[in-house]
Amino acid sequence: MKKQRYIEIPSTWDELTPEDWREVLKIRQKVVEHGGQYSELDITTETARMLLKNRGVKTQIKNPDYIQLVGRLAKTLGWLWHTEGVTISLVYKDTRNLIPKVREWLGPLDHGADLTFGEFRQAYAHLKNIENPGCQPPEACNNFRNTALEALAGLLYRPEASPEQKHTMQLRRQPYDWDSLDDKIERGRLMQPWQVWGIYAWFAYLCEYLTTGTFIIDGQQISFAPIFQTGDGKKGDGEGGMSQICLTLAESHVFGTAREVDRTPLMTVMQKLLMDYRTLMKLKNKK
Repeated sequence: MKKQRYIEIPSTWDELTPEDWREVLKIRQKVVEHGGQYSELDITTETARMLLKNRGVKTQIKNPDYIQLVGRLAKTLGWLWHTEGVTISLVYKDTRNLIPKVREWLGPLDHGADLTFGEFRQAYAHLKNIENPGCQPPEACNNFRNTALEALAGLLYRPEASPEQKHTMQLRRQPYDWDSLDDKIERGRLMQPWQVWGIYAWFAYLCEYLTTGTFIIDGQQISFAPIFQTGDGKKGDGEGGMSQICLTLAESHVFGTAREVDRTPLMTVMQKLLMDYRTLMKLKNKK
C-alpha cells in the first residue's frame, strides 16, 4: 500500500514562496519574449508543474495521476494569471518583498518597512513614468518606460550600508541619494528583465495598498486611506502630491528641513499626515 503524502499548494499570494515568485517571473518573461507561442493552458500548466516541483513532486510526464494532478492545479491559478481576450497577465498582490536581494544589492524590507519618504517619493515618480509615459511615438515611449523601470529597480536595490552607517544611521542599504540617477539606471540594466519587472510589480502594489489597505504598526491597525481621498470621497492619484507633502512638512519643521523630511522613515511621515488629517476632521466637525 502506497503511503499518502499531503502537499500544501498555494491558493493566495501570502502562501507563495520567494522561490515560487522567481520561477513565476521567469515564466512571465518567456510569455513577454515569445508572445503568441503560449496559450493560457500552457502557462498555467507550466506554473502548476513548477509549484509541485518546488514542493518535492518530481515531473512525471508519463504518469496519468501526475498529469491529472497538474491539470486540476492549473485550473485553480486564476488568482495568479489573468486572461483578457488574447492577453495573459501576471497578477501580483502582496506587500512582502519576495526578491529581498539581487546580486549584491539589497532591496526594501517587507511592506516597505525601511523606505524613507524621499526614497518613496522618487520611486513613485518613476512609477508614474512607467505607467503614464506620455510620449510619442510608441518606440520612444517603450524606451522611456524601460529606462524608468531600470531607474526604479536601481533606486530600490542598493549596496549594503557600511558598518559605520549601520551603527550611526541604522541603515541596511546605502542612502537612496548616495549615487546619481545614471548610476541607478545602470544598476537596473545589470539586472535580469524578470527581476526588474518583479521589483516594479511589488512597488506598484505597495503604492496601491498604501492608499487602501491596513498596516500593523506597533501592534495597532492603521489605514492611511483617508489621506488620499479627494473632497468628494474618491481616491486621488497623488501625482505631484509627494513633493508638496515634503515642502509642507519642511515648512512646519516637524521633521526639520526638506532634506531631513526626505530622510525620515515613510511610515513615520504617513502617521504624522494621518494624525494631522484626523485633527482637521475633528475641527471641521465642531463647526
